[in-house]
This record gives sequence, structure tokens and C-alpha cells, in this order.
Amino acid sequence: MIFFVKRRALSTVVTTALMLTAVAVIGTGVVAWSNSNLRTFENNLVTSASNNTNKINEMPIIENVVLVPNYPLFGINSVNVTVTNVGTVGFNVAKIQISDSTQSITKTVSGGNVTPHSSKLFSYSYQWIHGSVTTIQVTTARGTTISAQAMQP
Repeated sequence: MIFFVKRRALSTVVTTALMLTAVAVIGTGVVAWSNSNLRTFENNLVTSASNNTNKINEMPIIENVVLVPNYPLFGINSVNVTVTNVGTVGFNVAKIQISDSTQSITKTVSGGNVTPHSSKLFSYSYQWIHGSVTTIQVTTARGTTISAQAMQP
């Protein structure tokens, strides 16, 4: 004896509707994900471009270096460094390194903000050697490094 079992299948219309719904949900998710990634990358690009442009526009120079003998407060020698901003963007002096043939010190600067077209004096005790060349290296917060040399006669 043969039994006929009637099986019902989803109609073409219902299958098409389910497929379209799935595609719409997945498509919406992909578009939302790509938009958030695009905004993140755009923000990183804008920040990077701005930092690099500001780094190009900052123009620090070491205007004056004075090797002061017997600094009155400490009784030892000191170094006065005048940093001038000739650029159109302000910068922060992050560190100053002073060295000669026998020693080297690095000073981290706090409050080293130099506005455009202005100067700032930095003074540090340093036992420099008479007749020796002293090298002063100034580094800004953006990474620009300048250097100068001085010698006490």
C-alpha cells in the first residue's frame, strides 16, 4: 500500500520576503559599521594633518645662551637659555639638554609655553667647564629639536 504524505513548503513569495528582510538587515549593519569606521579614520586623519601642519609652522630658535659663573643662589655656574618663537604657532618646550665633553643633564620643562613672536628665558644650574664647548639642545612637545653651542672664554 502507498501512502501519500502531503508536505507543505514555503511559498516563493514568503521565501523572497525572508531573503529581502535578511539582506536589508545585514546591509544596514554593514553600512552602519562602515560609517563608524569612516568617521574614526577621518578623525585620525584630521588630527594627524593638524599636528603635522603645526609642527611645520612652529619655528623655535635659541636666541641667546649665557654661561653665568658662580650663580648667587647656588654658588655654582649656571646656563641661561633664551628661546624665541618666530613662527605663527605657539609651542611648549618639553625638555632642555645641556652637555659638554664630560657631562650631560636633561631638564624636563614645565610651563614652557612660548606664544608666537615672543621669547622665554630658561635658567638652570650647570657646572660648565671653562674653555669647553657647551651644547644646548631644546626639544618641543611636538618633537622639533634645535641646538646651539656656547663657550665661556
